[in-house]
Amino acid sequence: MLSIDRLQKCLDFNFPAAAANPAFHTNRGVGRIGLAGFLLGGLWGAHLVLFFAALLGNDNKLWLVRWSAYMVSLFCFHFMEFLSTALYKPESVTYDSYMINHSKEYTVAALAAWAEFWLELWFFPDLKISGSFTCLLGLLFLVGGQACRIVAMHTARGHFSHTIMETRQKDHQLVTHGIYRFLRHPSYCGWFWWVVGTQILLCNPLCALIYALVSWRFFAARIKYEEGTLKTFYPQEYPSYCRQTVVGIPFIS
Repeated sequence: MLSIDRLQKCLDFNFPAAAANPAFHTNRGVGRIGLAGFLLGGLWGAHLVLFFAALLGNDNKLWLVRWSAYMVSLFCFHFMEFLSTALYKPESVTYDSYMINHSKEYTVAALAAWAEFWLELWFFPDLKISGSFTCLLGLLFLVGGQACRIVAMHTARGHFSHTIMETRQKDHQLVTHGIYRFLRHPSYCGWFWWVVGTQILLCNPLCALIYALVSWRFFAARIKYEEGTLKTFYPQEYPSYCRQTVVGIPFIS
């Protein structure tokens, strides 16, 4: 776990060189934000080129289609998290808005998925170079989930937050229009199906199962807690709103 700790410190810019430079010293430093944006954009563009090269090439490189499509989606996800915060809550935007340094658990999950993909490609190549159905299904879940989350953030605008609000602010409103007419937690729903879709796309059977179970437990607990606070903020409106909507994640009502 020592190497994971070091990696997480790097993602948090927690090292002497960053501490000595005011542009990197805090999560609002333009150095952190600019460097993260540059790296995400560069890696996104490189993998987009790989995706189309593999897709349009004459030889069968479905494994490269899987990997590059996944990476394009991953970098897009982190950029959109930052952009949505910058657009609708500019006073709150920081380097952390990219969610690159979300948590040690998130970092471990990403590394596990990458390790499973490349190990299975080496030892069981047929698993990655065949089965276009899983590739399409993964893309469907992935794109649909990402779109759901983006629409949710756009609809909620300034009322959207990456953290659960513990006390009601004066300007806070219960959002019930747009996609929220049908899903009361569309950002969580979108994130759940995006997470599952990434592993189906990669054809990672182990991580697909683990990601689904861990994500379900995380959102089940988070939604239960968040809905408790919302019922306190809106004792009349929220219970009625719950009866008219669904969560969109299996077995969470």
